[in-house]
Amino acid sequence: MARFANAKAPFVRLADEGKSTDVVMRDFMIALIPVILFAWFKNGILVYIEGNNTFLEMLYPLFYILAGGVFSVLMEMLFFYITDPEARTLQGIGKHLKTSYAVFPGLILALLLPLYTPIWVLLFGTFMATIVAKMLFGGFGYNLFNPAIIGYIAITYTFAAIMKVSYLNPSEVIALDAVAGATPLTWLSQNFVIDYNVLVAPYGNLWDFFLGTIPGTLGETSALVILISFAWMAFRKVYKWWQPMIYIGVVFVLTWLIGIFNGEAGLWFPTYGVLSGGLMYGAVFMSTEPVTTPRNPLGKVYNALFLGALTVLFRYVGTFPEGVATAIIVMNIFTMPLDRATASIRSTGLKKPVMGKFLFLTLLVLALMVYGVLKSANLYSAMAVFLGGVF
Repeated sequence: MARFANAKAPFVRLADEGKSTDVVMRDFMIALIPVILFAWFKNGILVYIEGNNTFLEMLYPLFYILAGGVFSVLMEMLFFYITDPEARTLQGIGKHLKTSYAVFPGLILALLLPLYTPIWVLLFGTFMATIVAKMLFGGFGYNLFNPAIIGYIAITYTFAAIMKVSYLNPSEVIALDAVAGATPLTWLSQNFVIDYNVLVAPYGNLWDFFLGTIPGTLGETSALVILISFAWMAFRKVYKWWQPMIYIGVVFVLTWLIGIFNGEAGLWFPTYGVLSGGLMYGAVFMSTEPVTTPRNPLGKVYNALFLGALTVLFRYVGTFPEGVATAIIVMNIFTMPLDRATASIRSTGLKKPVMGKFLFLTLLVLALMVYGVLKSANLYSAMAVFLGGVF
């Protein structure tokens, strides 16, 4: 007879021998290592080899990333010390930290930020991620929102002017001065012209986008490295491998349609849309968090579909040059109702009592997709005028 875990999320099947939460989080940490090392290589080691920084400046990107993790651990230690008398000894606080996985919110947040974001801003974001979004909700397994993204959004909205720092490392300042420090997606949001020579050529070619030698935050630029991390987590069954694939696939298809409606049918534009910004990093490392995503497979499918539709909507219609973080937070809000609705569909099939839920979810996600494509292609207003004239 099947056995089920009766504990806080994330849930791991007891039948998967050795797949405890400790093992899952260890595998997740291993997956982050290539991203951390590439961020250090691109923004520190390579710049040092090219003679554009000093030895200490070469170490700074690695120090900055690790500082985020250290900040998270120290904040959780302080939180446990204040709230739990048993945690006022080394043994007691070590027991808490062993099951809290304190390093992750700050570590993931640091990889979401540009290299020259002030360290005190990282400290504030880590506080919002670790204390506000995680510990005040009950700690690991009880958080309603992805902690790192809460920290990122808090920084983005609170220190908007400060966050406009250049995304370029010293070598990129020399090589890419023409783009004035803008990331590829920021450039598109400021100049919505679908032109290869405008969007891609200033940064090299799409191969450079894939390798990660373009401006961006510390952890988001290299699709190759993120795919290596994804392959590891898929192999280790950290999460369902098709979750990020559906998310990225929806963004690719919708971006391709936007290109077609704007007179560009080539595949370079949707490829550019996938390889730009934080889509790959967000899809692989944050959209799949077991605590803030539906538990049943059908819920995960709909969650990924909505994430793709919302990301395109926020990117090309709204005022957000990125859209990934906002889309993930929006879907975090609806995790519980989406999980319940899709669980009932799965358990009873498409019968009358649940047919309405299935149709509602399907039509809603399709409506978001269609609206995003038509609006970004300037067809929505034209259709409204046409329909107004007809009726």
